[in-house]
Amino acid sequence: MNKTMLCAALAAAALAFIGPAKAEVSYAGKSITLYVGFGPGGGYDAYTRLMGRHIGNHIPGNPRVVVQNKPGGGSSAAASYIYGPARQDGTELGVFNSQLALNKVLGEKAAYDVTNFSYLGRLVRALNIALVRADAPATTVEAAKKAEIVIAASGPNSATTRIPMAFNRMLGTKFKVLRGYESSPKMLLAIEQGEVHALGGTSMTVVERSIKKQVAEGKMKYLWIVGLDHHPGLPGVPTAPELLSDPEQRQIMELLCSSSSFGYALWGPPKLAADRLTALRAAFNAMVKDPAFLADAKKRRLDLEPETGQYLDGVMQRLAKAPADIVRKADALSKP
Repeated sequence: MNKTMLCAALAAAALAFIGPAKAEVSYAGKSITLYVGFGPGGGYDAYTRLMGRHIGNHIPGNPRVVVQNKPGGGSSAAASYIYGPARQDGTELGVFNSQLALNKVLGEKAAYDVTNFSYLGRLVRALNIALVRADAPATTVEAAKKAEIVIAASGPNSATTRIPMAFNRMLGTKFKVLRGYESSPKMLLAIEQGEVHALGGTSMTVVERSIKKQVAEGKMKYLWIVGLDHHPGLPGVPTAPELLSDPEQRQIMELLCSSSSFGYALWGPPKLAADRLTALRAAFNAMVKDPAFLADAKKRRLDLEPETGQYLDGVMQRLAKAPADIVRKADALSKP
C-alpha cells in the first residue's frame, strides 16, 4: 500500500470511528407555539406577544411563532401542558406565573416539577402591585385590620392569593380573597363593576396601559409592591415585606415575594434535548439585544431587565435552599 492509499485508509477509519457529523439544530419549516398562562390583555400576555414577534428571527431556521392563551389555575394549566402532553422538541414553550417557581419550594402538589423545566431566559422582573379603589372601606393595610376588603386573585397558589392571606394571619387584616380571575383585565373589570374592592397584584404594564389615569385622579391607590425591590416610578409605595415589623414575619414575606426575580420568563419542556436548549437560549439572548426588539418594547411601553436561562437556574437553586422552618411557616400562613 502506497503512502497516499495509507492516508486515505486511515482517514476513512477515523471517520468511521467518529461517526457521522451531528446535524445542527434547525426549526426550518416548523411552527413554534408560545403558551401564555393567562388570558389576553395582562402583563404576561403583553410580554409573550412581544417575544412572539421577534424570537423566530433568531431561532435557527427562522420558524413561524404563534402565541396562544391557556389560562387556568394561575397558569398551572399551561405549565402542566408544557410539562407533559406538549411536544418536547422546543416547538411548544410557555410563559407562566413566576410564582410557580416558589410553589414547588412551598410543597405544592402539581402535575409538574418546576425544577425540571428548561429555562430559556427572562425579559423582566415580575414586579406586581396590589391596588384598591379609593372609595373602598379601607385603602391601607393598617385600615384593613378594621374593615373587610374584597380582593380579586387568580389561582390559590398565586401571589395575588398568598400575600393577602399571609397578611390576614400575621397582621390580622380582613382581606376576603375572591379567586378565579384569569387575567389582570378581568380583575380590573371586577373592580370597576363593584364586584371587588381591590386586586392582589398586576404589572406596571397594566397600570401604565389601563389605569394610569384613575391612579393620577386618585380613584385607585397602591397597597403594596409584590417584590423585594422598590420601583422608581412608585416612590413611597412599600414592598409587602416592609409592612411587617417582626423579623421572622418579614423573612416569611420575603420568601413569598422572592419569585419576583424569576419574572416574566420563557420556559421549555423538561425533556428538551441539550443541543436544542443551547440553540433556544442563544436565540433568546440574541433577541433581547436586537435593536428592532428593543424599539418594539419601547413602543409598547414594556420595561426590560433581561437575564439568561443560567440566571434562572440559579434563582431556582436559591429558592430550593430556603430555611425549612421559614418554608413551612410561609406555606401554612399563606394558604387559602
